[in-house]
Amino acid sequence: MTVVGEVGLRLDGVSVDRWLSARISELSASIVIELSERVSGHASMPPAELHGNTAGLVRSCVRLFVDTLRTGGPPSRRQLREIRESASLRADEGVPLEVLVSAYHIGADVCAQSVVTAAEPEDLPAALQVACLLLRFLGQVMPEVLAGYLESRLATVAEEHGERRAVLSALLAGQPPEDAAARAAVQLPARYAVISLEVGPHPDELGANAGDRAVAARRKLRRMRTEVEGNASGTVLDMLSADGGLLLVPLDEEETTGGTLGETAADMLAPHEWERLLALTDRLGCATRAEVMAGAVPARPDAVASAARLAAEIRHVARASSRPAGIYQLGDVAFDYQMSRPGPARDHFAALLRPLATRPYLLETLRVFLSCGLDRRRTADRLHVHPNTIDYRLRRASALTGLDPARGCDLPMIYAAFAAGELEPVGPCPPG
Repeated sequence: MTVVGEVGLRLDGVSVDRWLSARISELSASIVIELSERVSGHASMPPAELHGNTAGLVRSCVRLFVDTLRTGGPPSRRQLREIRESASLRADEGVPLEVLVSAYHIGADVCAQSVVTAAEPEDLPAALQVACLLLRFLGQVMPEVLAGYLESRLATVAEEHGERRAVLSALLAGQPPEDAAARAAVQLPARYAVISLEVGPHPDELGANAGDRAVAARRKLRRMRTEVEGNASGTVLDMLSADGGLLLVPLDEEETTGGTLGETAADMLAPHEWERLLALTDRLGCATRAEVMAGAVPARPDAVASAARLAAEIRHVARASSRPAGIYQLGDVAFDYQMSRPGPARDHFAALLRPLATRPYLLETLRVFLSCGLDRRRTADRLHVHPNTIDYRLRRASALTGLDPARGCDLPMIYAAFAAGELEPVGPCPPG
């Protein structure tokens, strides 16, 4: 086997480690150019950053590889510790992880190409060994790079999340949020869309294995946060779990579209704002592969606490009245909402479905039919019966109650009856 060193591959009369060492500045400049051309994150960097910190990092990596060629051994513990600390600093500076990883691999590629290009034909076996040593070098240093970067990012994310949670806590407590917002570098918008979320289980969460269910739940939560943070302008504040929670999505500057929702809302949601929330709900459903039920209320920052309670109540009413999965405003469920309040009207509507109390299969069929958007085939699939069975059960329920979901005038009554008979009072916890 050819040895790389004084008795092995020689370029221009010197050993390969000395040959590379004499060209560290030249190689580093070539690597930086490659980075700027091949990696988008570096292409947009200011010249001072690109030729300063990045170039310094590249030179250090080339020197470290040259040392491994000279000694024939792996990087020392001290050198690996320095690599980890350097990666941590790059994370603090906001260098994307993919850019940092690319820097190491492009550097290895440039060094290998320079050796192969300068080698004579009889030196190619040794040049191949240099390339193999470069791969081994990457295998030794990349775990340190990733560990250092992720340690820093996780610490930063935890700190940022804690600071943002402090802003949300202040808003929910009705306390002035300005100091907490300044610490978290959060610019408070004129209005928020306060969204109470309920997210059903992902198919993998229905398995028997508790470990698999926990993994599926964590993945679902991660996808939720990715969708929310990646498709909103401004800083979204959240109190989320795998089952749902609370979102505060910044809205556009204050608009007047006519009407208010009492003291909780600055204005009604503008049509384009509502379209964005509808799209967000659809994306959340697709990303989580789960049903998403949500209530939304626009509110000024000083009215977030009451808006969160109202959003949770809207969601509860939509669920209790067997509405299809989706996002709802108060105007969408106002009749059901009012009928769910204690009083003679609630008692009247609750009694409308009482004839089905002894026939729970009819009540469940009617509930699922409503939640499936009055689609008999979807209802049949959900209940695992033939569509003709759905038709029969709906006719029986209609004969017993006098209410037919196919009649437009009866449908609001049925929604209200479910809301009045099924809704439990909403507790004080704003996220619901």
